[in-house]
Amino acid sequence: MDQVTVKAPAKLNLALDITGKTENGYHLMKMVMQAIDLYDTIRIRKNDTGKISLSCGLESVPCDERNIAYAAAEAFFQHCGIEERGVEIRLDKVIPQQAGMAGGSADGAGTLTVLNELYQTGLSLPELCGIGKTVGADLPFCLTGGTAVVEGIGEIITPIADFPDCDFVVAKPKGGISTQRAFSEFDRAEIGPCLDITAMVKAIEDRDVAGACAQMYNALARVCPLKEVEAIQNIMTSCGAKGALMTGSGSAVFGVFTDRGKAYACERRLSQRYEECFLCKPISHGPVIE
Repeated sequence: MDQVTVKAPAKLNLALDITGKTENGYHLMKMVMQAIDLYDTIRIRKNDTGKISLSCGLESVPCDERNIAYAAAEAFFQHCGIEERGVEIRLDKVIPQQAGMAGGSADGAGTLTVLNELYQTGLSLPELCGIGKTVGADLPFCLTGGTAVVEGIGEIITPIADFPDCDFVVAKPKGGISTQRAFSEFDRAEIGPCLDITAMVKAIEDRDVAGACAQMYNALARVCPLKEVEAIQNIMTSCGAKGALMTGSGSAVFGVFTDRGKAYACERRLSQRYEECFLCKPISHGPVIE
């Protein structure tokens, strides 16, 4: 086996709260995260160069050690003690960048999944997550997928019932705010924990989409209000969304629909204004080998 391809899904934060900080300054989180059927494709081929190389059709994507997929490959080889590291990684990106949808982490998770298959190392999901968390906080969830409560700095994953059938309309404005600045604004605001995870989990278990949407919350959106985010939310709710929220540190916004016709209409309306607009479904898995 010389080449393996994987589809790596994006994520949405159905809920995001910040509960404190670690001694080394990392923010402690409490979140409900959801994988969706919006995928980057990662193809990895072995070669005899002895080096990791990475390519991507987007000029804005770094193709060196700054890329999470590249860093994940290095971490994998280090963990497994593999000396012959000649691989060519190709990223075909669909997940928006700087959107709060874990596009980079999805690529890292997909890379670990591919390398585990390509080198027949037989690492378990917990072992892959252990490697992933050394590269980025979102990798453990991106490897796990589905619907889950995520805590700590992102490394504590508790899978829960699958989110009820629905449609997500996702739109990303051009404007945004860096993750670092978003967390800095939160620290300055000195807001305490506000989220009741238990109520959202129960609503999901009860297949109650409206009840789950009533519990949606994003602490970072609260301290970093963006006019474009608010505008998208207003359009989504006017189109019949049960709830609309910015995901992660933004700037992508998602709306939750139980009526597919209304979801299609919303996606069409938003696509006239925003280049990156998608109609998605919740999924119950992480990266999938093709």
